[in-house]
Amino acid sequence: PGVGEKTAAKLINKYGGLDGIFEHVDEQTPKLRENLAANEERARKNLELMLLRHDAPLDSVDFDDLAITPKPDEQQRLFDFLEFRTLGDRLAEALGPNAGIQSSAPRDELVAEVTELADAATVASAIAALDVLDLAAVWSGEPGRSDVVGIAFVTDAESSEVAWFAGALLRDDAVAEALGNHPHVRGHNVKALMRSLLEADVDLHGLRLDIAIAAYLIDPAEARYELADLLEKFTAFAPPSDDAAAAGQLDLDGAAVSDAQRAGRDALAVHHIAGPIEASLESFGMSELYRDIENPLVRVLARMEHVGVGVDADTLRSINQRLTAEVESLAAELRQVAGRDDLNLNSPTQLRALLYEERELSPQGVKKTKSGYSTDAQTLEKLRDQWPEFIEPLLRHREVEKLRGTYGEGLLHEVAADGRIHATFNQTVARTGRLSSDKPNLHNIPVRSDAGRVFRTAFVPSPGRELLVADYNQIELRCIAHLAADPGLIEAFTSGSDIHNATASRVFEVEPDAVTLDQRSKAKMVSYGLAYGMEAYGLGQRLNIPTDEAAKILDAYFEAFPNVKAYMDATVQEARKNGYTETLFGRRRPIPELLNSNWRIRQAGERQAMNARIQGLAADIFKVALVRIDEALDDVGLASELVLQVHDEVIVEVPTDEHERVGGLVVDLMRGAADLDVPLEVNVAWGATWADAKG
Repeated sequence: PGVGEKTAAKLINKYGGLDGIFEHVDEQTPKLRENLAANEERARKNLELMLLRHDAPLDSVDFDDLAITPKPDEQQRLFDFLEFRTLGDRLAEALGPNAGIQSSAPRDELVAEVTELADAATVASAIAALDVLDLAAVWSGEPGRSDVVGIAFVTDAESSEVAWFAGALLRDDAVAEALGNHPHVRGHNVKALMRSLLEADVDLHGLRLDIAIAAYLIDPAEARYELADLLEKFTAFAPPSDDAAAAGQLDLDGAAVSDAQRAGRDALAVHHIAGPIEASLESFGMSELYRDIENPLVRVLARMEHVGVGVDADTLRSINQRLTAEVESLAAELRQVAGRDDLNLNSPTQLRALLYEERELSPQGVKKTKSGYSTDAQTLEKLRDQWPEFIEPLLRHREVEKLRGTYGEGLLHEVAADGRIHATFNQTVARTGRLSSDKPNLHNIPVRSDAGRVFRTAFVPSPGRELLVADYNQIELRCIAHLAADPGLIEAFTSGSDIHNATASRVFEVEPDAVTLDQRSKAKMVSYGLAYGMEAYGLGQRLNIPTDEAAKILDAYFEAFPNVKAYMDATVQEARKNGYTETLFGRRRPIPELLNSNWRIRQAGERQAMNARIQGLAADIFKVALVRIDEALDDVGLASELVLQVHDEVIVEVPTDEHERVGGLVVDLMRGAADLDVPLEVNVAWGATWADAKG
């Protein structure tokens, strides 16, 4: 300490090493002399650690025993578990062919020999002649939300020959029929292409492999599944050196590479990745999961995005105006209470000065950041009683401002020219297998507050139609009952009794008709908390009770339902042993946190393990239901359409004359999506708006 790199180099050059330096320590400046004298022992110890030994006994060493003998299967399993993807690739390359994965030889870049087809008949016949159609598209803007510039498809993979045709030809009946009816299509992020094709009245029925979704099943922890990354991971090819890899494609600089060449490379990449990634699906035991659930779901979601959900823009504007007025009123009230007309309510610095310096509120129990004490919502709740006339309207101001900005203005911005919102549904985001949505995020429309629920009044069907809203009743708890095979839970569900009342009766050892509302509420919180791996501390926070009291409630629950506790423990042990959890449908989720040296992270991993099989099974069941509903509406020739999916809820837009038929069909298909030890119950409601149906 206190001796920089330049000074150290100067001393070594002058005195030859540490011995010489410390022999002349008295000749140095006072400050340097002090630093050297104080750290001599440390410096010599560091030198000892850094120097390579030359006296190791090697007489009895057989150098053949020191040869690297890699165990590729064990190495791959460990690295997959620890999510060492880049490091794993480097090790495989370093070990060479002995690793059985990938040699260290330079990778070839993909080069497509592109032929442009200008005639619709030629395009149609070329597509029809192929047993397998490996394709890729280029858009004028955002994939799936802009015009298709053109499509490339592989005609001869061995010679890297690719055909390219302009997007305008999609309007030709022959091209549309050849593309829409091809029985074996492979691609990457195909839903975006399906959505664009639907705009051109082309319904792609023959998808057999979307390599992005296959890669997601193999490793759901990745943030993205870009084509360039998958090419390196699953093949001996390298992305082009001029690759920009934007938007999940081998996206090259348009000035240097044509759209046709870019799409051609993408199509070739799809071809070369397809075989290895299908083999990986098979080795992980997820081919059936992909084939029966995830693959058909791509088309279901594409059709939902294309159809969109109807919105009353006037209602949205009215809601936005009311929220804007409330935000302004609350802001005026807050500035008056604070006595500052210039107070910026969105400035943490100004709020921090007001709360902790001017008003001198006690920061006890408040977290402190680098810039000072926090002013987030959780902190404000702790400060509420110290200055309620300011804190309460401030919390309300934040809630309303978020609603206004995110949903008041955000939803209006997403209303298309047809008066509908066409959100994007994501299959490759949630590690548990759950679906999500964005542009906009319809899954996050608030339901717990009146101000949030009012947004659902703006979602409406087309004239002459109504909205059917169907959702699973307590699906996570039913999954727990089945997975744990707990007789008490199974009996409660099969008897048709109030599950939370029955749970409270067992946990608190009272007769069912003597259960109080407080006991039922606590039992309900425990039941749902278990689905998310909640422990005593989290339960105490939710119920606003001491942790030891929460622990007693949990203990009572596990005593009442012992198989649940045994199941949770077994799930964690199995995940620790295998490195992953697995649902009844074969969906795997790696849990590398279970091997972390930090006990807090390990605990988080245990909660994830308990949660993953439950949430994963619920996700699988819902996806099966979505696929079957869409297929049934098609097969029967009904005009009803799936328009929205939110959590465990499906929304169908139904012509009034199909009311009874569709209602019964949806309920039957959702109930029959899985064969569990407890019945799958479905709540169904109808309405002229989403809010009306939800009640």
